[in-house]
Amino acid sequence: MDTLLFSERSIWTMLHGIVLGGGALVTLFAALFSLVAMRVPAGAAADAGAVDRQARYLAGLTVAAAVVLWLAVIVGTYVSFPPYRAAPPEGTADLSAYPRSLLLSSPGTEWLHGFAMEIKEHVPWIAAMLATAVAFVAARYRSAVLRDARLRRMAAALLGVSLALVAGAALLGTFINKVAPLE
Repeated sequence: MDTLLFSERSIWTMLHGIVLGGGALVTLFAALFSLVAMRVPAGAAADAGAVDRQARYLAGLTVAAAVVLWLAVIVGTYVSFPPYRAAPPEGTADLSAYPRSLLLSSPGTEWLHGFAMEIKEHVPWIAAMLATAVAFVAARYRSAVLRDARLRRMAAALLGVSLALVAGAALLGTFINKVAPLE
């Protein structure tokens, strides 16, 4: 019997979780850090050219974060999620190929579907929308994001919430994949 090191489902799961989810975490953190680090203090004389370059960099970084996050959400929803929910044929004893059914078969792991998977189904969409809002503001208002303290705080808060939601979903995804991997 010829066994594969990785199945197509496991490759999609790794692409979704490690590459896209990890990439979203890194770019969201980098955007949040850059937003805080590149602020222009009120009343400070700043080189307009330098502020414009920083604003372009920040806009590009926030757009990249939103794009990677949307890719993670779309791949998770339309590629990784359907095999997770697949129902086993009647009388199937080995549920390892049916992650949802495997989780629901034990009282000790039921919460992973009832809580963790439900969170993973909805929360990443919210995080992607928040990241997109910040990307729009950073691209539209450029240097104003670095100069206006209220606008900067709003953008930082939205990026922080988005980062926290993605990190929480990633942690829950790790728990789910540890108990019931898509193989």
